[in-house]
Amino acid sequence: MAKSITLGVVGAGTIADFHFKAWAQSKTHIAVVSDVNRERAEPYLRAFGAAYVADYHGVIASADVNVVVCLTPSKFHYEIVKGALDAGKHVICEKTLTLSAAESLELARLAKKKGLLLFTSYMKRFFPAVKKAKELMPALGHITSVYAWTYQGMGMDIQTGEIPESCRRIGGGDSAVKQLIGGGILVAGGSHILDLLLYLVGRPQRTVGMVHRRPGLDVDFLAHAMMQLPTGGVVHLEANWHPLRKIGYEQRGWDEGLEVSGVNGRLIVRTPVWNQPEHNAAQLSFYDNQAQTWTDFRFDIVNPFVEAEAYFLSCIAAGRQDDYDPYVGYRVDHLLELIQMSSDHGGLVDVRWEDEGG
Repeated sequence: MAKSITLGVVGAGTIADFHFKAWAQSKTHIAVVSDVNRERAEPYLRAFGAAYVADYHGVIASADVNVVVCLTPSKFHYEIVKGALDAGKHVICEKTLTLSAAESLELARLAKKKGLLLFTSYMKRFFPAVKKAKELMPALGHITSVYAWTYQGMGMDIQTGEIPESCRRIGGGDSAVKQLIGGGILVAGGSHILDLLLYLVGRPQRTVGMVHRRPGLDVDFLAHAMMQLPTGGVVHLEANWHPLRKIGYEQRGWDEGLEVSGVNGRLIVRTPVWNQPEHNAAQLSFYDNQAQTWTDFRFDIVNPFVEAEAYFLSCIAAGRQDDYDPYVGYRVDHLLELIQMSSDHGGLVDVRWEDEGG
């Protein structure tokens, strides 16, 4: 018998709106919402008839809640997720899981030990184009190369021009962006692309990174990484905060996707602007070398936040993790950490996986 689900939500900032809209569609029961700013939480309290607590401990302690959803900045994820797991609650957490691969691995292992479900929300897996790409991957044969990219329009030139206040160091310490999410474009955009790489292609075994920061800053605006796959294929990742307004298939400054080439063909996936997925579907093109034909697939427009939340909640209701295991967040955080390490210290870095499939 499927379990009934009652959510407790921690965090009502900008990203939360996408999740609450998904829960409204599925008529999910939300018992309590926590945010340090009640005004931010107020619309959701009214819409879902939820109680309010300022301290997230009140969400975890609620006897009504059996699933805790963490939507705060990544800086706070570890303590919230660990507290929820220690209290016997299943967890859905926004990306990145933590600011440290070691902490993310610890949380995944804790969830497994306690028999609880832990989902790090990388919603771009849930575009129909990405699901179809996963289905087509075997048809490519031996993978020779992958180009994975995320160009995110900033509306201004921050590579050489004015620096946003959030990216400036505070009183000689870390910038707000560094404190809250752990870095710049590599974390903010590259994390999603690394998850798609892991999902579609598999785990790299070596990496070398080149992460660019302007002098005196702790936030990267441009990052590159080369990764070697176990079968010999090579991955090139590029992440870029840029001022180009009309690039990408939507010509809206957002240009993101993966191009995977094998000995039998090629597939290309392109995603729409992350926060307005209702305008266009993700795209998929597939080249079959034997037939020497290109196929451009057409998909319905879907909101990946809605699809992801529906999947996570269905898994929790059925008591199963499926192939979206608790180590998803750790794997991405591990690669992010090693790319940064390679950039900081130079040279090729071996990727040693410590999860159950490593």
